[in-house]
Amino acid sequence: MLGAVPVGPAQAAGDEGGLELSALSFSPLAVDATAGDATATLSWTVKDGNASAVTVSGDVYVRQISAAGSTVGPAFDISYSLQPNGSAMTSSVSGNAQSSTYSYDFNVPQYAAQDSADWAVVRVTGSDDQGNTLTVGKDRLSEFASIVTAKESVDSTGPGYEDVSLPPDAPRYLYNAAKAVTVAYYIDVTDPESGVYKGVVTVAGPGGQTASGKLKVLTAGDGNTSCGPGTGGWGSNEIICSVSVTIPAGAAAGRWAVSRIRLTDNAGNTSVHRSLNLAPVQITQNATLRADDFAITPTTVNNWSASQKLSITMKPSGVRQGLTSATVWTGTGCGGSVTQAPATSADGTITLNATMFQTYSKQCTITGIALEDGAGDVAAYGSYFGGPDLNLVVTQIPDTTPPVATSASLSFTTIAASALPRNVVLTADVTSFAGVNRFSVTVYDSAGRPVSGGYGGLSAVTAGTLQIGVDLPQGLTPGVYTVGFELTDEGGLYAQYGYANVGSPAPGGPLQVTVTDS
Repeated sequence: MLGAVPVGPAQAAGDEGGLELSALSFSPLAVDATAGDATATLSWTVKDGNASAVTVSGDVYVRQISAAGSTVGPAFDISYSLQPNGSAMTSSVSGNAQSSTYSYDFNVPQYAAQDSADWAVVRVTGSDDQGNTLTVGKDRLSEFASIVTAKESVDSTGPGYEDVSLPPDAPRYLYNAAKAVTVAYYIDVTDPESGVYKGVVTVAGPGGQTASGKLKVLTAGDGNTSCGPGTGGWGSNEIICSVSVTIPAGAAAGRWAVSRIRLTDNAGNTSVHRSLNLAPVQITQNATLRADDFAITPTTVNNWSASQKLSITMKPSGVRQGLTSATVWTGTGCGGSVTQAPATSADGTITLNATMFQTYSKQCTITGIALEDGAGDVAAYGSYFGGPDLNLVVTQIPDTTPPVATSASLSFTTIAASALPRNVVLTADVTSFAGVNRFSVTVYDSAGRPVSGGYGGLSAVTAGTLQIGVDLPQGLTPGVYTVGFELTDEGGLYAQYGYANVGSPAPGGPLQVTVTDS
């Protein structure tokens, strides 16, 4: 353990006229953390010799120090600010920019590699709004009561792992002939005592070639933890880490898998898990099994009213023991397929399938094609696998023709005022390139004032009869009422019928209902 620490007055000054750390201390200087609920209050004061300064903020870093004086585990970052700013862990308890005091209750970790551990302030930083900065290192910090000594529960074992996997949408084949490729892994790591700190993941390929990537658990000011992009949790006793491993350009083709995981916990214990064979990917330069003459048909489709099938053709070569599978990956708006043992035509080509989904898919891009043969050789093409674009694109035929109503009628044309409210049914025969999927109706009185209306959605109709309910409300006075309607298709084009000043007349004449007084 470290020797005695002076507790009398001391200073760590910045530039003259700028920031300085004038006081810092833990209280108490010794705690019992074996039950996991020990707290030591850290207080510090920052002075600013610049009279114009208004704001001060910075960070205090606390870390475990070994008996040999080296750091153990991660640093705890305590952010501070003179004024509450929503992100700092603590704000000033007194003073102004020229002299501000802060306090933070540091939760001393329960576990260490031995039954006693020192937790020390190892660095203090600060800055003000006048451009002055402060950095205080461990040598100057030793002049303060900057260390709390804790009785600890002993953690003597390193971390473990529960699972290693590739993300669900990650490619299982990668093309690395011209440039390096990166493989992303998810690893569920565990350490029930002090928690996981960091690690190294090694991936092995043919001929003893290896590549590796690092993981590190980070703790935010609010206590949330993360371990690589897209991860998050609370605490580090069990957390899923994302790890990226870069396999160099031209590295050996074949099967690469996670072979070794080295993990270190927050107490400094390390465990090494060897001879693994997990989450494999296939690396290829398309040197043995190959394909060319890629084509797709059709290149334009009318998918407004129904999904459309696409055919992708290519000519494989270098096939050994027959093709076992062929897989098509696509961008958004369409879907690929997996074909087991694809048939080869007389001219040496194979045909694979994709689907461009109905209505809202404007474009379908084939992003990847992978072939595998009976000898285990792989060929991978397209950006999905890290290779050049295939330039296989299908586009939607644009919707340029609004819907058309060829006839329209009402279920009745006369009704007594005493029979209201009542729905009259508007029946219309329509044709539409993209399919009618919405409608609106308006009922006008003889002066052209709207008295009722409505709108709604429909299952898309390209040709057929629509029936739309039109509300005739209670209280209509006797007279003639006219119904106008609008049809809108899947592409947003519309046609209006029976309105006074816009659109077309209703086919077959005005749609009118006479309300009588009897």
